[in-house]
Amino acid sequence: MRKNIYILISMLLLASLVLGGCGSNVVATVNGEKITARELDEQVNALKDTLTQQGLNFEGEQAKDIEQMLRRDVLNQMIDRELVMAEIKRLDLMPTDKEVREEIENLKKQLGSEGDFKKYLAANGVNEPKLEEYIKQQLAVTKLQEKISSEVPQPTDAEIQAYYDAHKEQFSQPEQRQVSHILIGAGDYSGGKNRSEMEAKVLALQVVDKLKAGADFAELAKQYSDDPGSKDNGGQYPPFSKNSGFAKEFEDAAFSLQEGQYTAEPVKTMFGYHIIRLDKVIPAKNYSLAEVKDNITASLHQEAVTKKIDELLQDLRDKAEIVNKLAEEPKTKKDGEQSTKK
Repeated sequence: MRKNIYILISMLLLASLVLGGCGSNVVATVNGEKITARELDEQVNALKDTLTQQGLNFEGEQAKDIEQMLRRDVLNQMIDRELVMAEIKRLDLMPTDKEVREEIENLKKQLGSEGDFKKYLAANGVNEPKLEEYIKQQLAVTKLQEKISSEVPQPTDAEIQAYYDAHKEQFSQPEQRQVSHILIGAGDYSGGKNRSEMEAKVLALQVVDKLKAGADFAELAKQYSDDPGSKDNGGQYPPFSKNSGFAKEFEDAAFSLQEGQYTAEPVKTMFGYHIIRLDKVIPAKNYSLAEVKDNITASLHQEAVTKKIDELLQDLRDKAEIVNKLAEEPKTKKDGEQSTKK
């Protein structure tokens, strides 16, 4: 996976910022700076907690292998963090104490009160000195990002034109339809009414009769529709194109209507019966280079910045004295060579 400045920030965010750790077993050194097993364990455990909340199971036969993989990956991130922070210090990009305190004060204002700030610290398992250290590192990484970004030239007009010509499909929008509908649901889709399919069809036909008699579509949707996502909006959906995930019967009907027309014969889907009205046809559009130039410029510049950061990280690794005790194939450093390749 390509690393960029946002991954560097994430590495800092993962850090528990434990101050100390003396006496713990050393799992890696970076130019003589130690990374202890205690520090690694805390970051791995924090990551495991996050992954567990996202549904990953650390039980069973593969749990040990998964945890070993996490430990190796997290340790590699910690090594990269050490390299990046050392480079930031070499470039004299560390923020001042005043800048750090200003960020702390901004955070307090956002949270509302000193009490809310204390709750925030407790909820995240950090004290104020640790938070200050994290913010200091975050500001430092931001300064590095800004420095690299400023040094990378903006793409030329020729590069922008070439990208546009090669990716024109990205800058087109297919025809879209905006529809309103009234769903008379059946079974589980009848809003708790346990309506049979036949009852749903009969009611849908009655609603159509009301429309023919001049009733307002939006008001009927609010009164009868079993679609909670659209009924309060008069049954209207945001514009959509073909193959947008709607039921085929619904989509086919929407794209067969004329503007202002509704389906006099209710459309049956797995949800029940729909009365569909076509509110607007939005024609297909191809965006000109002038319309998308700013987006292309930003994208190409960010791609160049990402490449520059990749190169910086690789250069830092190549020049560093790294000992990684969790590496699968540890190597002894020879004269002029790095001790461990990651």
